[in-house]
Amino acid sequence: MKKLPYHTIYIDFEDVDRVIKQAGIPSSRLGSDGNPFHTVPSIIDKTTGQAKPVTDSYAIAEYLDAQYPNTPQAFPKGTEALQAVFYRFINEKMADLAALFLPNIPNILGKESSLEYYARTRAARWGKSLEEAKPKGEELEKLWERIRALFDELESWYAKSKGAFLVGDEPSFCDFTLAGYLQVLKIVQGEQSDDWKKMSAMNNGRWTKLLKDLEKYASVNN
Repeated sequence: MKKLPYHTIYIDFEDVDRVIKQAGIPSSRLGSDGNPFHTVPSIIDKTTGQAKPVTDSYAIAEYLDAQYPNTPQAFPKGTEALQAVFYRFINEKMADLAALFLPNIPNILGKESSLEYYARTRAARWGKSLEEAKPKGEELEKLWERIRALFDELESWYAKSKGAFLVGDEPSFCDFTLAGYLQVLKIVQGEQSDDWKKMSAMNNGRWTKLLKDLEKYASVNN
């Protein structure tokens, strides 16, 4: 959205910690073992004369708004508090949606080392295998009930906007955060999956329209 030049580098799951460390990017938080935990997205801004590493999507958006104030703002003036609350809300409430796609991430992994790493680390984290983690039967039905309730609430917020996006006619960080979850569901489960068909039909197609409206910002290089 900022029309700044950038280049995307893809990193396999098993290489994230090593590559981010080698790039001199700080950890985003401490892991459950108390050690620094490195994550993506992360950026290195080399346009300032001295490479500036930043990690975590929220911190990246804040940095880019401050560093390039004459570009479209991820946090439009006056919405900063809303953006912070929405970001926290989404990351807390999207656990149910994530429960649908996280066990199926191997569907989109092409390397054997990535498949092994993902299965091993998630089994250790969840205390169950990927197959066991997939919601089924009554558990799945209740999961979708909670997802529908969440998106009904989000719909009530979006319905109050006078534009296509949460705070008006131009997208902001809120929209990209929500769209990120939707895009992962679409890619991992597949466009023809029952899960994506349910999401597509929800709230009169509000969420597929949101993704379509944001398509022009989806380039991985600029």
